Amino acid sequence: MSKLEKINESQENLSTPVEDLLKQAVSEEKIKEDLPKDKNNKKKTEHKKLKHGFMSTAFTVVFIAVIVLVNVVATALFDRYPITLDLTENNVFSISEESEEYVKKIDMDVLITVFAKEDDFTNLATYTRQADEVMKTYCKYNNHISYRYVDIDSNPDVMKNYSGDSISQYDIIVETNPTKDVQRTRKLTLIDLVKFTDEFNENVAQYGVTVEQMAEQSGSALNFLGYYGGYVEASNADQAFTSAFMTVTDPDPVVVTLLTGRDEIADLSYFQTLLTANGYTVNSVDIGTEEIPEDTDIAVIPAPKTDYLSEELKKLDDFLDNDGQMSKQLIYVASVQQEETPNIDEFLADYGIEVGDGVICETYSSNYYSQPFQTISSELSDKFMQDVTTSDPKLLIFASRPVNLLFDEKGKIATEAYVKSTSDAFVRALQTSNGQKQYDETSETLAKGQQNYVAVSSRVSFKDDAEALYSNVIVLGSEQILGNTYLQYNQYQNREYMLSLLNGITHKTDGVVIEPKVIEGNLFDLTDSQKNVLKWTFILIIPVIVLVVGTVIWLRRKNR
Repeated sequence: MSKLEKINESQENLSTPVEDLLKQAVSEEKIKEDLPKDKNNKKKTEHKKLKHGFMSTAFTVVFIAVIVLVNVVATALFDRYPITLDLTENNVFSISEESEEYVKKIDMDVLITVFAKEDDFTNLATYTRQADEVMKTYCKYNNHISYRYVDIDSNPDVMKNYSGDSISQYDIIVETNPTKDVQRTRKLTLIDLVKFTDEFNENVAQYGVTVEQMAEQSGSALNFLGYYGGYVEASNADQAFTSAFMTVTDPDPVVVTLLTGRDEIADLSYFQTLLTANGYTVNSVDIGTEEIPEDTDIAVIPAPKTDYLSEELKKLDDFLDNDGQMSKQLIYVASVQQEETPNIDEFLADYGIEVGDGVICETYSSNYYSQPFQTISSELSDKFMQDVTTSDPKLLIFASRPVNLLFDEKGKIATEAYVKSTSDAFVRALQTSNGQKQYDETSETLAKGQQNYVAVSSRVSFKDDAEALYSNVIVLGSEQILGNTYLQYNQYQNREYMLSLLNGITHKTDGVVIEPKVIEGNLFDLTDSQKNVLKWTFILIIPVIVLVVGTVIWLRRKNR
């Protein structure tokens, strides 16, 4: 370019307006700024997408892991604990709180064997299905407890292990697994799983036999229930199983022997049921022809009408002495319907106790139920109250004879009143009509003031090391203290108090009172098909649905 051309160009530039030059400069600057900004935005966007992708992936992995874990746990739970919803009014397909607490404490292996096919057993009756659920509930609370069903015809090898037992279809054996220290068994039959109506039990008793004896005579419990199943009013499964647990896990159970053979007045069938339910072993002997078994801890005389002979009283003396080892208990139950029993009276007098004539009555209606001789006592000794849960226990007592103390202490024998009347009580003579003693408010008043319903006489013996050993005679003024009706009243504590007294005096303090459960009512029990539907719904269907939904959400977020 010539000098002249350069000069002309310079002049042209100088002639360009300043505003245009400024716009051009600003435009160029914006272009420079925009270039690095777009690159930064791109990098930030890519980083943000990467971060969201990582979080989504991590969330998905964790979510799938949780679903897999829930799946595994649900499968294990369904296999271990079959589903049954207990919506009955009395929770008849559940176990009592007392039973639950006891079962949780069992620390040795216990095996329950039901001799039947499972479907046959559970479909037999409502009470067998309830027994099946109760049995499985025990296993849930304690892994020391297990169960199995054994078909008698298909398992001859298993049956060889029970050759010493008479096993019938639907029988149940509860046993401790063989150990060096303890191996005990207890057999339950269908009869043990049910409770019959009181009317039915009374009708059976009139024939001088028990329900168990009648069932044996009929050939089997199944045959018996085929005839008399309509009289079943409640399930005893929880009671029966817990009782069996107490028996087989206790190497030295307390044995109670009822002494019969003297036209006994007292019907103690519910008392026996209560003892059996709480781990006691109960049997009976004829005092006239049999000896009191050596392993007996408590002997019970249930209000005999006929007096004991001298040789029978000798059996009582020997029993209580126990070759100088003592540690035996005798319960004597009196009744206003007894005849004269001078021999028994003399025996009791040696222990400082006298059962008087007449009936204890209360003056004020606040201290009796419906009649003056149907009294309410809250005057209880504080001894052996460890299993009484009520802070202010009361006993309902029907027609009690007064139990008088002849001395407080004499030689090695001491006496004490355990249950008393109020100070406003009195003793009224009874009138005899048609061979029965009856209350008459016009009869003579024999005594006034506080009376005793229950008293205890203790005889002590000392070992060489000065250790004291005791045998006790417990005297009850009325058979109704242990009567079937009064023991079952929930508003009074006859049941709790008597059980607590026996638990304490025999050093057995783990009593559990379990009530039979009425098996009527609307039942919502899941069938096998319903259980399978719920099982696969939780294990497969719900996890798959959640997984698909989670995958769709993840893909949508990823492709945004």
